Amino acid sequence: MYSQENLQKRIEDFPPILIGKHPKRDSFLATYGQSFVMLAAPPGTMKGVSMVIPNLLTFPDSVVVNDPKFENWDATAGFRALTGQKVRRFSPERMDTHRWNPFSALRRDPLYRLGDIRTQAAALYVSDNPKNQEWYSKAASVFSAIVLYLMETPELPFTLPQVYEVASMGVGMGAWAEQVMAARSEGEKALSAECLREIGSIVEQAKAKSGWSTTADIVRSQLTLYSEKTVAWALSGDDIEFDRMREEKTSIYFCVTGENVKKFGPLMNMFFSQAMMQNSRILPDQGGHCEDGSLRLKYQILFVLDEIAVMGRMEAMETGPALLRGAGLRYLIIFQSKDQMRGERTYGKETGDAIMKAFHIEVVFAPGDIDVARTYSERLGNTTVRVRNDSVNYGKERTRSSSYSDQPRPLLLPQELNELPFDEQIIFVQGTKKTKPVNIRCRKIVYYEEEVFKARKGLPTPALPMGDAALVDSLTVPMRVVVPTAAMVTPHDLVIQQEQQKRQPPADVRK
Repeated sequence: MYSQENLQKRIEDFPPILIGKHPKRDSFLATYGQSFVMLAAPPGTMKGVSMVIPNLLTFPDSVVVNDPKFENWDATAGFRALTGQKVRRFSPERMDTHRWNPFSALRRDPLYRLGDIRTQAAALYVSDNPKNQEWYSKAASVFSAIVLYLMETPELPFTLPQVYEVASMGVGMGAWAEQVMAARSEGEKALSAECLREIGSIVEQAKAKSGWSTTADIVRSQLTLYSEKTVAWALSGDDIEFDRMREEKTSIYFCVTGENVKKFGPLMNMFFSQAMMQNSRILPDQGGHCEDGSLRLKYQILFVLDEIAVMGRMEAMETGPALLRGAGLRYLIIFQSKDQMRGERTYGKETGDAIMKAFHIEVVFAPGDIDVARTYSERLGNTTVRVRNDSVNYGKERTRSSSYSDQPRPLLLPQELNELPFDEQIIFVQGTKKTKPVNIRCRKIVYYEEEVFKARKGLPTPALPMGDAALVDSLTVPMRVVVPTAAMVTPHDLVIQQEQQKRQPPADVRK
């Protein structure tokens, strides 16, 4: 960002992320700059009340929000729209939704298109068990080939639901791929050499004596969600533009009902991965200037990722927080325990720890687990307490003496952390070259107890476009394998007819 008074002077103070309330004063604690925040806490501990909603009612720049249960939308979308922001809600369970076609962001340039497609494939084909990832990688290559084929076939819809139409052929995709190569290797509608190569890989996989049925099942099963009519509608248009969020203040909510959070996890992964990738290719200093001389990419984006672990492994998260600080992206991630981030389905211990280390600020509620509490107790370190020691001498003259010694004691014992009052929290702040690490015991923000938030919360939400149910069936084109019919060619058909006549019994016998 640059000062409006001096457009060449860079501003190093960025919009704040609220992290707590002062232990005694009536003021909030906030972090500025390129700092990121994470919160690991069990369900029912007011994560949304104390962290998510307060920030959505104060962060002045763009936000992308994972909103299970629609609570954040209902509480904050009205205020954000009132401030002049463009507000979008992606709710694939419903027909009243803004639409987002993930394929629209794929670059058509042959230099980049296959790489972009494979990035999306990596978000969709992640195994719950790393031992099975090889099969998912094979399925991802099939997916990539289908997407590339659709990109070069303008008469077919270029959407995820259309990819499912192809994948629904199952093992028949092998025969389909052979027919595609035979029909479009040359002529006016010839596919590119790159596309033919990728389609050819499907043919080769289908020829394998074992494994093709497994691969085909994985390709199809990961896309089943996109056959649902409301999801197909939500993925068929372009109301959401991630690449403009640093130019124009925008609030985007991904909303699903609580019971379907896990079901939509892979789609969340792709949604937020694309939002990150589209805003990390160009740094603000390299994005050009407006007519007044200010940066074109002048706004930050806060990613509020509640229940991030449900999305599985996101490649964009493995490197983004550590390497993309200068892109203007900020993160507030929320999960139930650190073990979720270290799990096999997500990032594993080594990568999970590396991601979490990139977060400057960790907010801690009462853990509810003594082992976790012990870890935080050790991290808080010790304090020094003066201990009185009394001694009695039982000689001829009984005497009593006292001495004092300084002894270390944990600043908070594990059981004390576990019994932290419900309205209190601990904040760990990493040190920098200029500052030492800081640990803060403070109060949680409770938005419905604060006048500033009560005035902003629950304002009428923006109107949403309503989908046309009559158009849903026209969003995809059914796909099938063309089975050639066999015909007997002369003279072989005559020979067979003569042979059949010879085998007929005489007419008098038939009578």
